[in-house]
Amino acid sequence: MTYNDVMISKVFMERSQFVIIGLTGRTGSGCTTAASILESDQKIPNLDEITYQGKPFFNGLNSKRYQVIKSYYEKNRQAFFSIKVSDLISAYILNHSNDHIFDFIKSSTKNVDEEKLSQVLALGSFSNNKIKEWFPALIKALLDHTEKVKLSTENEKNFIRFLTLIRKFTRDFKKELQEISNDLYVKTYQAAGNSIRKTGKITLTSDSQSATPDSVFHLPETINRIIKLIRKTQQKALIVIDAIRNPYEARFFRDRYSAFYLMSINTPDEDRRAYLQNVHKFSLPDLEELDKKESGKAQGAHSQFINQNVKACIQASDIHVFNPRNELGNHNILRAQLAWYVTLILHPGLITPTAMERVMQIAHTAKSNSGCISRQVGAVVTEPDYSIKAVGWNDVAKGQVPCSLRNLEDLETSFDPVAYSQYERNNTEFREQAKKELVALKQLDSISGRPLSYCFKDINNSLESNKEKAGNQVHTRALHAEENAFLQIAKHGGSSVQGGKLFTTASPCELCAKKAYQLGISEIIYIDPYPGIATEHIISVGTNPPKLVQFMGAVGRGYHQLYEAPLAYKDELKLLLKGSS
Repeated sequence: MTYNDVMISKVFMERSQFVIIGLTGRTGSGCTTAASILESDQKIPNLDEITYQGKPFFNGLNSKRYQVIKSYYEKNRQAFFSIKVSDLISAYILNHSNDHIFDFIKSSTKNVDEEKLSQVLALGSFSNNKIKEWFPALIKALLDHTEKVKLSTENEKNFIRFLTLIRKFTRDFKKELQEISNDLYVKTYQAAGNSIRKTGKITLTSDSQSATPDSVFHLPETINRIIKLIRKTQQKALIVIDAIRNPYEARFFRDRYSAFYLMSINTPDEDRRAYLQNVHKFSLPDLEELDKKESGKAQGAHSQFINQNVKACIQASDIHVFNPRNELGNHNILRAQLAWYVTLILHPGLITPTAMERVMQIAHTAKSNSGCISRQVGAVVTEPDYSIKAVGWNDVAKGQVPCSLRNLEDLETSFDPVAYSQYERNNTEFREQAKKELVALKQLDSISGRPLSYCFKDINNSLESNKEKAGNQVHTRALHAEENAFLQIAKHGGSSVQGGKLFTTASPCELCAKKAYQLGISEIIYIDPYPGIATEHIISVGTNPPKLVQFMGAVGRGYHQLYEAPLAYKDELKLLLKGSS
């Protein structure tokens, strides 16, 4: 190779030598399928093989972009090394006795057939494997975090074999649990993951035992130990983690590795439900319980840190991949998108962003302007051709003070008519409740100079006089992002948005969905895959409803990482040409 060849290789080498893709998504969306595709290093489909609902999936400039991607990927593709979180949970499970796991599963699920469970544990893969006998040092090195990872040369050589056997155990154990009950495997491993995040191990008392803060990162630290061993034993370490379902675990890797990308795999709700019902025999109550657990709505002490919250993981993702499951066995759309983003990871800036990515990135940037202390959302309204008409974010009306810049101390003493409403300054019941919160917060040593901002809606709805009617009242001070974007058009005398598109970093509530419908919006492009009642009650009825479209692409940090080239492409080609002469 010439000097220029070597230098260009070095510019792009970091990502070709070490990458971590963390997959996230709801159960049944296809994270495991995506991991298998990345692991297999298989060719990707031709353009004419990638169709959705009878139409080309890529069209216009996107078809040209895909041809560039395909050409590069097929010359430079590499297989990923897959780390399955379920396999690591299996290692925790195997570190316990038969009786302990029996009691754990019985306590974690309802109405389990104890006789069948006892037989599975005594006669099945749990007892009939040699993993604990053959690899005690490896299991200790992974699960005992009191010491740094230290393995003998022999154990380093056996490392890949150990992971292969753990994966086989997970597959066999899953099948055995599913034969007892269709959802027993999912419930058992979800409960085990929650227990590990709470106590650092699988314990029968995880629901009542006090949480230890260090345990929140026990599972990702175990994954990190495997990453270190892979990097030590493999020349190239392209790694995919299947799957991350707690946002703090995603942050753990993001804070440690610039080469970490969180990728969400999203499936239309009707396709996902049909897949889980037809293939895995989930009942409707099973699906409802599963969605509740994964959406971050599960209650309990420290639940926001300990439990799964796939909704938050998807919101925080760098890359969003669309995976329709309407044709079992046909993964061409998924394979094509994975190739698209792996190529950009290996060679950033090789193509330009799609129109959908470009507009959603503006909405993603806009949400940072929101003064809401609960949730920041951005929205953009465009013409049918993606030409931007308005940008909005959730915030108070212009001229009012955002919630993030108001605080309980000022409310108590200043009586500022610009920042605080007449109701807040004069309603005795409201002020007493606000003062209680102020006193409680000021007693915390950990408050450490933070502004004591407050949510008006939360305080007002907690008042005894408002509790019964709170569910039917909208007391938020802020306009929604979508509503704000619509109003910007009206405010400045803009033209009709009929036939246009609405982009939102969340998903539209029923109020904003009604406004979009009335304005004649043709498409609503959203990120949050938990649209709630707006889909079933507002958008699914009538003669001209907007089409809901799941966002596909890179956004936020991922947008910049994938589309900002470290070297201008013209300069790259010139340097290669000079090197050959």
